[in-house]
Amino acid sequence: MVLEYKMTNFICNLPWMHLSTFPHGSCTICCVADHSGQQNGHSWNLNPDGSKQILTVKNSTIPEIINCDNFRSIRLDMINGKVPPACNGCHKVEQSGGTSRRIRESRILLDVNNITDVNGYITPDLRHVELRLGNYCNLKCRTCNADSSTSWISDYHKLKDIINLASGYDAITNNPMYGFDWVDSEEWYNELLENCPNLEQLHISGGEPFLVPKHFYCLQKMVDNNKTNISVHYHTNLNYDFDKIRPALDLLSKFKQVNISFSIDDVDERNTYIRNSSNWDLTIKNLKLFLENYNFVYKITQTINIYNFMYADELTSFINNNAIGIEISFNHVHSPDYLMANVLPKHIRQEKINSLKGNISKKNFDDLYGRYYNTDDNGLMEYFKYFTSELDKLRNEDFKLHFSKLIEL
Repeated sequence: MVLEYKMTNFICNLPWMHLSTFPHGSCTICCVADHSGQQNGHSWNLNPDGSKQILTVKNSTIPEIINCDNFRSIRLDMINGKVPPACNGCHKVEQSGGTSRRIRESRILLDVNNITDVNGYITPDLRHVELRLGNYCNLKCRTCNADSSTSWISDYHKLKDIINLASGYDAITNNPMYGFDWVDSEEWYNELLENCPNLEQLHISGGEPFLVPKHFYCLQKMVDNNKTNISVHYHTNLNYDFDKIRPALDLLSKFKQVNISFSIDDVDERNTYIRNSSNWDLTIKNLKLFLENYNFVYKITQTINIYNFMYADELTSFINNNAIGIEISFNHVHSPDYLMANVLPKHIRQEKINSLKGNISKKNFDDLYGRYYNTDDNGLMEYFKYFTSELDKLRNEDFKLHFSKLIEL
């Protein structure tokens, strides 16, 4: 039986064609979904006693994950004209005048009426796959955590009892259904490809994906089977020996389109402070080596947070002044909430946004305006200061040396 659905302004394609993994093997309907509270974006089934059974790539098949209770419920909510609680983030962005991921991914809507049964089940046909390949990473960015970076683990253990870190690392490592080793499983990559007969986009991040060599088995198998008519997207931190990743880049060159997003959050010493263990000179050197050697599509992803909000235009100025000629796209910290840009008082954000008009792209200006111009501050300024002070002590760093625009706030 096929479900008849109501017309709604909140249908999103992703619940029908998308799978996104977390580094530890759990999955989500979408990487920007709400992952807190009772009705979240995680893959879970509801047990008879009302508790939730989390489905991960280590304890479930991909079809079981795609048709888990929660994903089916999200699809049915959308079909029935409701905004699923997991999708409130996109809804709030749209209500504030911003462009949400739902809008970007759903400009041409799927015919969900013909591919969804009355209980929300679908036949797996993943068109858009997002893989976060474990937590192996050589950086420990302040806005990151041990769940996504092995370099954060030592600091995590030293801070976890005094700071409310946005990390479930202990829970992950103490639960056998989670783990970071799935990224080395050829069997799992084979299953993934079986459920992607019409794959269009493959997004790969980490950790640092170019330091996780096993996943290139998946790409090699796609090449061997002439499944290269897709777009492959990478996020990379640029901090490695470029010559060692050349074989991987040569393999990627066989695909229809390759998009490389360079993760850079600020300029020089401020970038090094935010993205701890990174080297600014190496970052720019490797960026230029990419441009000179591979005909990929490039952009810079700048993750907006409380540290760099007041300097949001300076990376744009650096790129323009050095004739690098790459688009900058904004990402945004959602967790931990004490590092979000809306920790800053509203009037401070409004003054900064007013000053940015004409100094950053219209797309990025509109993004900041829609997200931050009319939203109240979240009341976490003191906790931001506490976190920063404690991490400074641990890492022997000094916030005040780099962020003069924030010192008096």
